[in-house]
Amino acid sequence: MKVYIAAATGFCYGVNRAVSTCERLLKNGITVYTNGELVHNEEVVEGLKKMGLKTLKDIESDLDPELSSSTFAIRAHGISPLLEKSLRKSFGRVVDLTCPIVYNVFRLAERLEKKGYLIVIYGRKGHAEVEAICGRLKNYLLIEPSYDIKKVYSDILKKAEEKVAIISQTTMNHQEFMNFSSQIKNIDLKVEVFDTICSVTVKREEEAKKLAEKCEAVIVVGGKQSSNTKKLACIVQNSGKKAFHIRKPEELPLLSEFESVGVISGTSTPFVQIQRILDYIETKYEGEVIHNG
Repeated sequence: MKVYIAAATGFCYGVNRAVSTCERLLKNGITVYTNGELVHNEEVVEGLKKMGLKTLKDIESDLDPELSSSTFAIRAHGISPLLEKSLRKSFGRVVDLTCPIVYNVFRLAERLEKKGYLIVIYGRKGHAEVEAICGRLKNYLLIEPSYDIKKVYSDILKKAEEKVAIISQTTMNHQEFMNFSSQIKNIDLKVEVFDTICSVTVKREEEAKKLAEKCEAVIVVGGKQSSNTKKLACIVQNSGKKAFHIRKPEELPLLSEFESVGVISGTSTPFVQIQRILDYIETKYEGEVIHNG
């Protein structure tokens, strides 16, 4: 069996920065809190929890004066200014680990709104990054992938004065975002599209397509809640090939029927997690691992 590994695997810069910073703080004996999972990877989250990372389930209700001696770590997804203000009042220190790419989207959206644009956000309701973007704006419209284009037109015309700026959650499917944007350009307003999807995730989308063309099946390694990991699995499935979205070797089905498989990961998957799966395939199926698939 030939096992082709995508050129880009493991943590992206933003996730690596968030995880390594928290690990360093915890190793130095600092009490660190965050809101929800630091990254969407169960294994990484569990490891940080064992190191002492604490989680606030509800930031507003869980804030306490006793937290003044602790540190709060803002996740790579970012957080709304209002919540950040509350955190800085309660914690002795707040470390902002917002991904630089995400942070640039925040600044862009704020600048465009000040210039009079209605900000149309293509993303998923409830996603931390989307909530952080919306928390910075007053004049915006959130559009999810299951949109009804007629309703979108109607909603835009109700809210926009003359200018519309389209941006996206950084981990959305790039092609779907471009398809959506092209439809909005037909509206009778000035429409500008800003491609805010993370270039790292776009590159992995392209690699997922290449692996699907080359291999009989593709193993997608990453957390079950990871937006960009689930997106990679969908890309493979849509190509007509089998996709196995797994976190560990034990979740793999029998691969005996395949002569070639690809391996790719989401941006919140550490390479050590991928390596365990490669070792398993090499041992069980005498797989020949080929890098830069």
